[in-house]
Amino acid sequence: MMGNNPRRKLLLSRAGVESLLELPTSIQKQAVRKMRTIEAAPASAGYPLRRPLQGFRAIHSGRYRIIWQLLTLEDDEKVAEVVYVGIRSEGDERDAYAEFARLFGLPDF
Repeated sequence: MMGNNPRRKLLLSRAGVESLLELPTSIQKQAVRKMRTIEAAPASAGYPLRRPLQGFRAIHSGRYRIIWQLLTLEDDEKVAEVVYVGIRSEGDERDAYAEFARLFGLPDF
């Protein structure tokens, strides 16, 4: 939670939690620390992804990637929803972006 505002600025989807729990404990801790960066500034942390992952953002946590989307609540407040955490391994079927695209039925990355 940030400052005097009790509302969270970071949520984890079921897929976000499940993907995080599949990682080694030390990597989980590292990812949770990095998620605090997202929580502090959900609209500007990390970088926007391009097609076919457009609409999502990602941030590096060592060799791992945390992928989230920015949600707008009814009161126009911005909240980040972490949807996937995984290792970046270009060309590997377990690559974070490829695995994320598969999970969410997006075109091949």
